Amino acid sequence: MQKSNQEKWILYSTCDEDSYSELRALDITSNDRVLAVTGSGCRTLSLLACNPKSLISVDFSPGQNYLLELKLAAIRALSYDKLLQFFGVEDCSNRWEIFSSFEDKISPQAFAYFSANRWAIEAGVLVSGRHELFYVRFVAPLMRLLYGRQFEQIARASTLEEQRDIFNNHISGFFWNSLIRLGFSPLSIQIILNDPKYLVEMNVNVGDYLIERLHHTFNNHLVRDNNWTSFMFYGKYVEYQGKRCLPHFLLEENYHAIRQATTKFEIVTTNLIEYMKKMPEKSIDKYSLSDVTSCIDGETFTSLINEVVRTGANQGKLCYRNFLNKQLIPSDLEDVLQRDQELSDSLYHDDLAFAYSFEIAQINKTKKPVAEISTVAGIS
Repeated sequence: MQKSNQEKWILYSTCDEDSYSELRALDITSNDRVLAVTGSGCRTLSLLACNPKSLISVDFSPGQNYLLELKLAAIRALSYDKLLQFFGVEDCSNRWEIFSSFEDKISPQAFAYFSANRWAIEAGVLVSGRHELFYVRFVAPLMRLLYGRQFEQIARASTLEEQRDIFNNHISGFFWNSLIRLGFSPLSIQIILNDPKYLVEMNVNVGDYLIERLHHTFNNHLVRDNNWTSFMFYGKYVEYQGKRCLPHFLLEENYHAIRQATTKFEIVTTNLIEYMKKMPEKSIDKYSLSDVTSCIDGETFTSLINEVVRTGANQGKLCYRNFLNKQLIPSDLEDVLQRDQELSDSLYHDDLAFAYSFEIAQINKTKKPVAEISTVAGIS
């Protein structure tokens, strides 16, 4: 019998989002009550490193939440060096033995899920999601075949001027653009992700958009300092002069911060909007909603934003990313959700994951009475 989508192996296993952008947008404090979308769990763990008062991480996929359970258990149980080995960043010969020691540290459902996918544990779970395997098995080998010398030079480039010269004069061009258009066409993305829930709507040209954004990142961010571009083109986190380029949550100082956090932390597996409908008014201060617009249509997005308005505390903050489906804050809610254009533009330029644009807004419930806010938002 074919497994349901919920039982599929995880789509995301590592961070294809830049948590530094999230933290700049939300400015998490120890008094904040935070709601996040789980995804790979990396962004949630970066939020946890800030030690907010409470943190709820929601995802419809049980597997993604099981992964977050496993990552948190590993961070709490293992030394930093052993953690990098277990996750797959460094070599390790006993990952299954390490995983077996977590049986009483994660839920029975999570333990059973990963036990049924032993291959991923032994390979290093951080590099084994369906999304990540596309880069490990296809993109990285293709780059070595077609641009091996150039990407070796980029990995060693110490200045942006040097990297720009290599990319603009020896990689960028008609052939490169054709590869991007072919590899990231709508059909290719659907085949790679193998998930009918993803990419409900697209309102940008995928190939042209990614060509422009890749040109931006190679000209503005050193690959050796960019964990996602590093993983995307090399299939691993590049090491330069003894220093490995890692996601925010995996840096040693944040590993310690996560271990020391006193946050009231909860992982919830359900539909995000349905969960929010059961939450009290003004119960959340900060929203970290990932690129949720990639897997919901316009009507559903409006329902989500309505729930943000209802459950958000005054002066709270909202952060979400747009990828191929650009969903903007509804114009009739602009007084309540006051968009920070300057910060959104700055993050679009600085974000190391390069493919996302940002919607950053502050919740302002003081200019209008609560009853009027509810009417504008369409909440009865």
